[in-house]
Amino acid sequence: MAGILTVVVVVFIVMMGFSLLFPILPFWALNLGATPFQIGLIFAAYPVAQFISAPLWGRFSDRFGYKWGITLGTLGFALTSFLIPLVPAVWYLILIRFLGGLISAAALPSSSAYIGAVSPPGKVTRNFGFYGAALGSGMVFGPFIGGLASNFGLLVPFFVSGAIALVAFTVALFTVRNVKAHLPRRRGGILSLSPDKRVLVLLGFVGMLIMVNFEAILALLIKDRFSLGAREVGYLMGVAGLFGAMVQGNMGRISKVIHEKTAILLGFLIAAIVAVFVPFAPNFYLLGALVVVLVMASGITQPSVLSLLSHGTKERGLVMGTYQSANSLGRIVGPPIAGYLYGLHYSAPFFWAAFLSLSTATFWAFYGRHVE
Repeated sequence: MAGILTVVVVVFIVMMGFSLLFPILPFWALNLGATPFQIGLIFAAYPVAQFISAPLWGRFSDRFGYKWGITLGTLGFALTSFLIPLVPAVWYLILIRFLGGLISAAALPSSSAYIGAVSPPGKVTRNFGFYGAALGSGMVFGPFIGGLASNFGLLVPFFVSGAIALVAFTVALFTVRNVKAHLPRRRGGILSLSPDKRVLVLLGFVGMLIMVNFEAILALLIKDRFSLGAREVGYLMGVAGLFGAMVQGNMGRISKVIHEKTAILLGFLIAAIVAVFVPFAPNFYLLGALVVVLVMASGITQPSVLSLLSHGTKERGLVMGTYQSANSLGRIVGPPIAGYLYGLHYSAPFFWAAFLSLSTATFWAFYGRHVE
């Protein structure tokens, strides 16, 4: 259990350092003379690089050990954070973000593979709940710390982010024991996974599409419907993130009542219902309550998918790397789709999310019963 808690702490630190830069990068880019399109490229560079490299890093960690994937990923993120302010140019910022995505992509699939490998039977879902809670909590606290650090200048958050990542690297290097899959070298990728694992990876992709659909245009909806600004959006996302982390942190108890397969079905059904009602919320508080419910539904879905992915496989690094790659692809294609649909009508992206959720739930209701 000590090793799992250590990795959970490392994941929290990594996500805090990563999300710390969210409120800073647009302003840094604007100071460099970036256009809105270039700012979009800056944010897209990271998930594009993760989409490319995550399965490769997963295979690497299977062969050489999950500890080395975690340490290389955290060290790479630390170094690229320190390098960002080195050359004040837009092209350089895009390049460094891409390089950071390529290297840091090693950390998350290796950490989730480690948890799957060392978790005792019956505790897998609980431990992935802790993992998901660490992800969510880091994403909540990171932007807050970034905002505080920016009071001392726009350069400071980059050094704080790098320092946080170095702490994660040091903790992982000296406290995480190495676990290998001991597999022969062969070609990896989603096509090498079993059909059940491919379906679970697809569920992860759809789940990310639904979440980034909300993330991408929620602020616009709140502004256009209720004439509120960034402060209210920030408060809402912070509260929702905390509730989501609380749900994931209690997945050990929840999994004793609801099987992983049922939790996945329930999560997508709740998402479908919430998505239909969001654009018609009469006030900000009811809208906020719906978003909190959505994030809590995601909080039971993600650990359940990860738990089933971990079952019955020795190639956990490859599986988790492919899952992370699918999540990154969702982050790449989701926001443009949401933005385009919002331009047609403010309710369109939410109906799209409801359709995706209901279709996935219907498919899983029939297919999921056959998954081991």
